Amino acid sequence: MKKTLVSALTTALVVGAASTTFAAANPFADVPADHWAYDAVAQLVQDGVVNGYSADGTFKGDQSMSRYEMAQIVAKAMAKSDAADNNNKALIEKLSAEFSDELANLGVRVANLEAKTDNVKWTGLIRYDWNTTNYEAEDGHREPETNNLKLRFTPSITINENWTGYSEIDYDVNPDETGADNNGATVSKIYAEGVYGKADIKLGRFGSFSDASHGLLFDDKVTGAELTYAPTEKWAVKATGGRIDAKGTAFQTAGKVKGNAYIPGGTISDINDDISVPYEADGLIPSSATYYGIEVLYKNGKMDAGVGYHAAGANHTLVGNGHDKYQVVDAGVGYAFDSNVKATVDYARGNEWANDRFSKDAYSIQVNYKGANAAQKGSWGAYVAYRKLSPIAAFQATYDHKEGVNEFNSLKGWEIGADYAWAKNIVSTFKFFTGKDTDKTVVQDKVTGVWSRVDFLF
Repeated sequence: MKKTLVSALTTALVVGAASTTFAAANPFADVPADHWAYDAVAQLVQDGVVNGYSADGTFKGDQSMSRYEMAQIVAKAMAKSDAADNNNKALIEKLSAEFSDELANLGVRVANLEAKTDNVKWTGLIRYDWNTTNYEAEDGHREPETNNLKLRFTPSITINENWTGYSEIDYDVNPDETGADNNGATVSKIYAEGVYGKADIKLGRFGSFSDASHGLLFDDKVTGAELTYAPTEKWAVKATGGRIDAKGTAFQTAGKVKGNAYIPGGTISDINDDISVPYEADGLIPSSATYYGIEVLYKNGKMDAGVGYHAAGANHTLVGNGHDKYQVVDAGVGYAFDSNVKATVDYARGNEWANDRFSKDAYSIQVNYKGANAAQKGSWGAYVAYRKLSPIAAFQATYDHKEGVNEFNSLKGWEIGADYAWAKNIVSTFKFFTGKDTDKTVVQDKVTGVWSRVDFLF
């Protein structure tokens, strides 16, 4: 991102705060043009943490800034840090450390600098999920409902001016089931993130997302590395590589044999008898897969677009197609008609599955209206979507309604949803799905589902 984003923001924010109009060339400019602070503040603008766009919604000017001007923008960001996500909170903390002297002159108290011993910030949530999915397929119904409780802590640790450490610690409780797999604590993320100008680096176990197709293909944890480089404010390239959790995905069987019966104490085979793998009581084989992907992303005003290539391979022959690797290309485009309405169209295509059991294609068409803001009581949003998923082309899709009767991502149909902020930091979400299972081994393919969630954020 370029400092042109920041210079336009200065006009809207600093003029009001200091009653001063700055010329195109600032004689007091002492923040170098390649300083990381420009990109950091531009990211806060992009994510809506700081606003103050010009009247026609465009960015103008290419001026450098003084440290005093930059500090006034940082002060605005600090005032809204409670509503920011963890990444933006870390950016705000870095900026407040960099411009602490100027902030002090403005009368802004930087608590983490006054208390040097406290460089860890804790946020998190308490979450309750209730959902039910009904399959028409004989012997394929799941339990009528599922209840899940989660306590999540997300600490961020300031390491230095470039690096921040992050973690995500979950304690899950499923009152309908017992055992260590259903009740207990896990560290789902632990990674370090470094920002060097236009480059963003993640190392460790972090969340990754197929930005090119808005999550149609992938939204899960990766243990490895990710580099995002944005040479301009419009273009970015993201490269990711590491290991992913393959449990419950297309990288292994769903634990069914013909007649929906397990082979006791031995192996289980997929329904086409293409492969046999070690049997476990839950019918799934915990394993990991190698994953890497590269995406080219574009943003220009109201439009965003992207294209990507992704490959993943398991530690045994992949279920159903006899290969040791899935290769997927994906693409997507989004367009914001105004500040309230945005549409996205996404597509992905993978390689073949034996006997054409699953389609090689997946797609999603979605329209969003507004959206709940946890910091604003009464804010709300809604969406409608039509999707077709495939375990080949959408093996780790971001959606909540995706699994067919055999636990592959094979659903096709309509989904509507809404979210609402009942009070500050309390948000509820509701989703309804109706459609069918595209798995060709399923004869009675009708599927309906209800999914709901309440988040208490802190």
